[in-house]
Amino acid sequence: MALNVEAQLQGNYPPLDTPPPPVASWTALVDQTKLPNAPIRPPGTPCSPTDEFCVWSCTTCTRPNIDFSFCPNKGDWALTYDDGPTNNTLKVLDALNARGLKATFFAIGSRVVESPQILKQVVDAGHQVGVHTWSHTALTSQTTEEVIAEIKWTEMAIKQAVGLTPKWFRAPQGDMDDRVRGILGQLGYKIAFWNHDTFDWESNSDPTFDLNWIPANFTIWVQNTTATTGFASLEHDAFNKSSSMAETAMDIVLKANFKPQSVAVCTGDKQPYVENVTLLPSNINGQNNTSTGTSTAGQNNGTATKTSANKSSKSDASTAEKNLFLGIVCVLTMMIF
Repeated sequence: MALNVEAQLQGNYPPLDTPPPPVASWTALVDQTKLPNAPIRPPGTPCSPTDEFCVWSCTTCTRPNIDFSFCPNKGDWALTYDDGPTNNTLKVLDALNARGLKATFFAIGSRVVESPQILKQVVDAGHQVGVHTWSHTALTSQTTEEVIAEIKWTEMAIKQAVGLTPKWFRAPQGDMDDRVRGILGQLGYKIAFWNHDTFDWESNSDPTFDLNWIPANFTIWVQNTTATTGFASLEHDAFNKSSSMAETAMDIVLKANFKPQSVAVCTGDKQPYVENVTLLPSNINGQNNTSTGTSTAGQNNGTATKTSANKSSKSDASTAEKNLFLGIVCVLTMMIF
């Protein structure tokens, strides 16, 4: 896919990759008297022995009324990608489009400002886009005003880049509690987690990370034929190494006869944006269903007229589980390869 290089997003945006400043009119959108009194958790704060405020990054606790962790229907598989858009997003996008698949991309506001044209290609191909904060900061460590700013600055950048306002959100590192849920709920968002984590982000900084772990993980996951629901996997399109394995992962899921979809499609969400847009399902083997709705994403493409261990491994328990899991994967990898 040829990249149409353009200048970064124009406008008065905050410095990239640092928590953005609160804006009074945005702060006023949230009635703070209705928010749960969950304490702010500075980085390194130990997890409480009792999880009163459903802190996902401590216990993988979720609230079904607002949280998504997996596709509800057996056989569906939500493909999700975090931390873009970057040039590496194009590799993932090419692989998805070549297979007629739809996915969800959770975008960082700072990356949207840098590469709005890439996000536009994602949307034009009929994929879903969600919000992944401005600076990728752990949200439970921030004040309510700061959390609102992370959301709204990113929302504004996405709206300027692609003309759409997402209604789905993913927290960096899965860091979520009931206070942050309350903020997102009042702002009209649903929250996306996952139940299969590749830990592929570690390939960007850990020289010992074996990329073969990624297809080995998917090979294990697709063998779960007794599950009564579908799945949702977490990968990252921001990094060169991790994005290079996305194509292989897709093929493993397809070969096992799962139906990859965006989060919106697999949950039956007919309006994943504020605007009246309905996303189409994947066009596997040319068998795309007709979508209903005033406007349909991806009309100019051949296809049709946005619980796992903690990603950041913050708690001791999840770190131990991850190490055990990776050890098993190493053994299986050697057997497979």
